[in-house]
Amino acid sequence: MEQTDTAEAVPDDGLDIRWEIPVQFHSLGVELPEDQREAHLAEVSAEIWSGGTEFQRTTVAGWYGEIAASAAEDGAIYSGLYLGGTEDDRITIATLVIQADQADTEDAETAAAAMQDMLSLDPANEVFRTEAPVGPVVVVISGVIAEFPDQGEGPAKLELAQVTAYIPVAGAGTLVTMQLSTPSLPDFPEYVGILAGIVETVVYDRPGAPTAAIPDQQTVARITEAFG
Repeated sequence: MEQTDTAEAVPDDGLDIRWEIPVQFHSLGVELPEDQREAHLAEVSAEIWSGGTEFQRTTVAGWYGEIAASAAEDGAIYSGLYLGGTEDDRITIATLVIQADQADTEDAETAAAAMQDMLSLDPANEVFRTEAPVGPVVVVISGVIAEFPDQGEGPAKLELAQVTAYIPVAGAGTLVTMQLSTPSLPDFPEYVGILAGIVETVVYDRPGAPTAAIPDQQTVARITEAFG
């Protein structure tokens, strides 16, 4: 079974929402104070780029810091980076950002229907609904052009493929949003499957209630197939 790290969100009503993050993702420490985050990112950079130069590690740590700062400013409760190699010797990279916001209703079905209708207004979005153990999930597949500061003639532009899962938690008035973005376009289908696996692990408990079980591999395979 794939190794995972557990992350969670605890809304004001004490509801405990948890999910499993594959260990291939390196947390960028959005939950840490800025001074502690800088040290954390230096450690992450040293781990990922252990064979690189000090300049490479310092530069990459600065880039990670920009991603984490932007995610923290947007209210993210988790931000992680995936960096790996492919069978054809390419570098593949992705970022994962998770937020938990207040929903307009505690009825997950109503929230999912409204979210699907709203997101479908943009013809550039591919929007569909699926079911996970936690309840209904609205999935959006889209493409964006990200701009980054550049020392040259203008901002550098990067084409990203994104898959976003919107998960209204029944009875909690909470909307969990998981967004995975990658510039490694040939690897996007694999990343869609990774996000599907994370969505399958979302569970929640109320104080004093029995702890919910993490779904088995058969259930994970089902939702991965539903994601396409």
